[in-house]
Amino acid sequence: MCGICGEVGNRYGYTVDADLIKRMSDSLAHRGPDDEGHYVNQMIGFGQRRLSIIDLQTGHQPLSNEDGTVWIVLNGEIYNYQALREQLLRRGHTFTTSSDTEVIVHLYEDEGVECIKQLKGMFSFALWDEKKRRLMLGRDRLGKKPLFYTQHEKSFLFASEIKALFCDNRIRRELNPSALHDFLSFKFIPQQEDLFKGICKLPPASYLTVNEGKVRIESYWNLTYKTDTSMSEEEALAKSEEVLSRAVKSRMISDVPIGAFLSSGLDSGMVVALMSQFSSSPVNSFSIGDQTEGFNELPDARKIADAFKTDHRELVVHPEAIKILPDLIYHLDGPFADVPALPMYYVAKLAREHVTVVLTGDGGDESFAGYDRYIANQMLTKYRCLPHTLRKKFIPAFLNLFEEKTARKSWRQTLRWFNTMSMMPENECYPRGISFFSFENEQKDQLYTHDFQQRVKGMNSMDGILSRYADDQIMDSLNKMMFCDLMIRVPEYSNVKVDRISMMHGLEARNPFLDHELVEFAATIPAKLKLKNGKRKYLLKQLAKKYLPAEIIKLPKQGFGSPINEWLRGELKDFSRDLLQNSLLVKDNLFNQKYINSLLADHAAKRMNNGNRIWSLINLEIWYRINFSQQQPEVAKENLKDYFQSLSA
Repeated sequence: MCGICGEVGNRYGYTVDADLIKRMSDSLAHRGPDDEGHYVNQMIGFGQRRLSIIDLQTGHQPLSNEDGTVWIVLNGEIYNYQALREQLLRRGHTFTTSSDTEVIVHLYEDEGVECIKQLKGMFSFALWDEKKRRLMLGRDRLGKKPLFYTQHEKSFLFASEIKALFCDNRIRRELNPSALHDFLSFKFIPQQEDLFKGICKLPPASYLTVNEGKVRIESYWNLTYKTDTSMSEEEALAKSEEVLSRAVKSRMISDVPIGAFLSSGLDSGMVVALMSQFSSSPVNSFSIGDQTEGFNELPDARKIADAFKTDHRELVVHPEAIKILPDLIYHLDGPFADVPALPMYYVAKLAREHVTVVLTGDGGDESFAGYDRYIANQMLTKYRCLPHTLRKKFIPAFLNLFEEKTARKSWRQTLRWFNTMSMMPENECYPRGISFFSFENEQKDQLYTHDFQQRVKGMNSMDGILSRYADDQIMDSLNKMMFCDLMIRVPEYSNVKVDRISMMHGLEARNPFLDHELVEFAATIPAKLKLKNGKRKYLLKQLAKKYLPAEIIKLPKQGFGSPINEWLRGELKDFSRDLLQNSLLVKDNLFNQKYINSLLADHAAKRMNNGNRIWSLINLEIWYRINFSQQQPEVAKENLKDYFQSLSA
């Protein structure tokens, strides 16, 4: 696990500045606190910061082949590297290290850019071919490891995090309006561009080549849903157990201490259960909770820990956790408005005090149908049989008779969401169902100033998602939703949170449920075995009966969470008002103060649950102040920390 960066000139004769490569790699020191390395040779320069996990003694990077014509830096882990190494040894290759990184070099020598198809793991890498004067960047299938790039008239730059690109003074910070528009819709950006204009993300399951300034991107994998209608429940259970067990076991390969994030959910519980089978010593487990009723999963997580006799540690998060927001957003390189990012920060910090690697349960919901919206999608067809007038007028009027509740899943909120979705075109229900600021005029157009409305005129945040949803090879609507989740929402939302927050603590997080072979198998399981009789994650629950306490299997879905609606009506009410009523986004003529004030007022008066929207604006405001406040980002971040401290004093 590392941070990587580099530059290649567009023409031969360009000379890379070694000091720039050093500054870029220094900005990624948190990702790799154990070692650093650089390779600069005229038009090419690589930098790397290393978190030592495998081959602690000889795994220094950058590294090359025998004659120095192929160089590489890798971020991540290749789980099948030992099998690939044996193949390459039989072909006559010579290894100087025991690392997984060197395997890619020799595999490339034999197979060129096609070598990426044989790699199993989580990775992003950069490889320089001196003979062809070609740079190759590669990223894993489900986007677990990040890779950003930008280009100017003389060279091409790449890095694991955006902040490293801005070490080059030629790269300017400029807001990308379309990406901001998308962020407010989804809390993530489904397009390839980032919030900074000119900064792009290498898409998952892709590789990029640069040759004499010409950039080309190719996809090497796509998830296909070819349901095996003859598959029985018994066959699905046996194969799921086999593939998941293999995914967990392969992710336990490590030369340093390892543990697991543990919530009260099935996914992390299954990971801990399987880890316990493969470990000769107690598994290290880490849990986070909240004192608010309905949000504290520590007692249930403790039941799982007790069942498997783990070495268990836990922590309770309080509202003052917002003090870490400037640091958190700085390391996230963006306004990541996911409330569970706060507890994840603390559980990652806790875990790093004891281990260097953790396994997580992320990804199980997307392959085994764990979200309520999957059930709602199946029920909408029947619900639409109700008269249109009833759904458009009378049900909303009835719901408005009740004040909003702070509970995350009150029947009023569920019915309101469900009724709203029933009024939408069927293909739009998925993107609208995961949106936070609606696509309709009553929200975004009220938030935007007239000037900013003109800058995003004609842009539709749904376009990128709808093009994926329309995949004509996927017939079942449930599979369409899970496909979009896995190919868009997981890489750009879930994985961003896990990667940045774990790496800001120098902690490696591995996701067995995002093993691409497990995801591929799950795509063949009949939908009726994933979502059966209105039961989410039916098949995984049947499998869990073999491993987990019965009371855990019956629990409603929870996961790491925080009571943001209650916080913003209580301890964080004054904080949010002070921050957003002095908004730099308003001063720079992007957002409308009147609408922001109405969001705050309606939420405080319990007329609406606006917690997620307010939280999105808080995160966006902090990110914007760090990056566009006429100060260096590091200085702006520290000033914000002092400001937050004064508000809570």
